[in-house]
Amino acid sequence: MTDKIRAITFDARGTLLRVRFPVGETYAAVAKRHGADLSTAAIEAAFFEVFPGMPPLAFPPMSDEALYEREYEWWRRLVERVVESADQEVDDFDKFFNELFAIYRGAEAWKPYREAASVLCLLRSSGYKLALVSNFDSRIEQVLVALNLSIWFDAVVFSSRAGVAKPHPGIYQRALAELDVEPGAALHVGDNLRKDWEAARQIGMDAVLIDRTGRYEGRTPAECKVIGDLEELLDSLGVSGFAMMARAYAS
Repeated sequence: MTDKIRAITFDARGTLLRVRFPVGETYAAVAKRHGADLSTAAIEAAFFEVFPGMPPLAFPPMSDEALYEREYEWWRRLVERVVESADQEVDDFDKFFNELFAIYRGAEAWKPYREAASVLCLLRSSGYKLALVSNFDSRIEQVLVALNLSIWFDAVVFSSRAGVAKPHPGIYQRALAELDVEPGAALHVGDNLRKDWEAARQIGMDAVLIDRTGRYEGRTPAECKVIGDLEELLDSLGVSGFAMMARAYAS
């Protein structure tokens, strides 16, 4: 990591925030309010089987209203396939899905990692430009507001609006353009080796892999900088004094 870094981009899920409850639990709880009894385990397994096979959550330029409709339909298809793959059934699917879609736009479904806000605050106060780069839809903007994270970002770039999804270089290039920095002056932090660390480095950015659970232990290239939480990022940037403040603030 060089001392030329002027901007830092972050992935969302697994880096700054996480689901408040497992997907299967949330789907089952919502379904129950609509008279359906879903198997939490079956839905959870089906979601992680179906999700990777979906097309990228990325669309060509369009109005906000049209984009919302495309996002809605994308997620509706996904949830339909998840319920079908799990061999489950919801009679009033439209009402079930409407509530489910709404829940994932706020703090009812998401929560930040304990150190996220303090680290973002300290990075901004240290003069870094910050951006979010995520394979998400437009609800991410509402999620960031609900979790009190939006105020720290100079730019929020998400795949459905950007037209390309990670690991496509275009989504990173859009973030760099919005931050007005060259790749060599930017660092990306994310939890996916291919979509975050490799993709960012391929366009000339520096990169750090955050591995909160140890899933990449022994599986990363020698040059890959791995951190266990965002406080370690502050240490890596040479602001260890600030890291102590972040730990105190987050505890």
